[in-house]
Amino acid sequence: MRTHVVDRFHAYYTKAKLPDGRTVIRKNKAVDEKKLSGALKDARKSLKYLQRANDGHINNLRTVLDMTYGRIGKRRRQLIFKLQAPDPLMDDASVAMLSAQISQQPRRKRVPELTDELSALLKSQIKQPSTRFDRAPLRELAPKVPAVNIWQRKFPEKRKVNFIKAWYARTLDRLMAPFEAAEWERLQGLAAGDVRWDGPVPQRKLGTVRSGNPCHSFSRVALRDLPHRLTTSTERIVEKEKHPEINSRPHQLTPRFMRRLWSNVFQKCPRLDWDNKRKKWDVTWGDVEKEAALAIDPHKELLLGVFDGVDDEGRIRRDSVDPISCSVNYQGPQPVK
Repeated sequence: MRTHVVDRFHAYYTKAKLPDGRTVIRKNKAVDEKKLSGALKDARKSLKYLQRANDGHINNLRTVLDMTYGRIGKRRRQLIFKLQAPDPLMDDASVAMLSAQISQQPRRKRVPELTDELSALLKSQIKQPSTRFDRAPLRELAPKVPAVNIWQRKFPEKRKVNFIKAWYARTLDRLMAPFEAAEWERLQGLAAGDVRWDGPVPQRKLGTVRSGNPCHSFSRVALRDLPHRLTTSTERIVEKEKHPEINSRPHQLTPRFMRRLWSNVFQKCPRLDWDNKRKKWDVTWGDVEKEAALAIDPHKELLLGVFDGVDDEGRIRRDSVDPISCSVNYQGPQPVK
């Protein structure tokens, strides 16, 4: 996120080298002031978004994690762009044939094609449940171009090209970008708890002036110290005037809470591996196995005698009741192997 904010301002400031060897940063005079004010507004908005994520607001934190791991935003487009490069051609005959086809075909009528990596990723993502992803599900492996139009005439070639381009763009927008092996395994360790998380970086203390008072005329209120959510509508309205942040209470950033968020991101992260035997790409999706701890050891003997005299439906059997005392003949716990 820091790199994203800094890169936005590289176009507005340039580095100049003085005769004595010093380097200074000067403002580009050709930049429009209105455009600069808009960039400052976007930067303040991004900074506020990061502050809310660090405070523990779950919606902001999820978005920041998705941008960090390339599920949304600029990094996702960069990861997808790496897969759009055509496969390398090994022989000169294939290169000459491809060059001839491209030269004969007009530029505006060139149809985009899926590479082997994108095709394998598309086939695998279609088989996954739609609840795993936040985007619309993929349903088609190839565009279904109609043969005729609404007037029952042959479908124009120009519309075919536009139809395929629209399907190609829509498919790339819904595909989940794959990770490299090292980054995928680290995210798996964070989601499973195998990699230690040191916690968020502590915030700096509020600066003071010579008098010893804080620099600002106000003190920052810790949102975690606010009272719990109120149930009465009247109390809620009164407290909302005192503390506007009460309706967006943050979450404590604990390792258990972060593992749950990392697991949510990890299940949307595929991994591409080349299989030399089958000569194809294998796609592996992130999944953290949750094994529930058993309260009873199945390898030890269980004392189930307390259930003697009771049928499968939980009712007392007649043969186990003494007709004189009308009590169950309980013989004590019996070990069952």
